[in-house]
Amino acid sequence: MNTSTNQAKVNMYKKKSENVKLWLKRAGAGAFLFFLLKGIVWLIVFALAAKSCS
Repeated sequence: MNTSTNQAKVNMYKKKSENVKLWLKRAGAGAFLFFLLKGIVWLIVFALAAKSCS
C-alpha cells in the first residue's frame, strides 16, 4: 500500500467519525427537547386535574 491510499483511508475514517458525532449531537438535542416538552405537558395535565378537583 502506498502513502496516498493510507491517507485516503485515514481521511475517510475521520469523516465517518465526524458524521457519527454530529448525528449523536442531533439525536441528543432531539431527545432533550422531546422529554422537556413531555414533562411540561404532564405538568399542565396535573395542574388542570388539580384545578378541576377543587
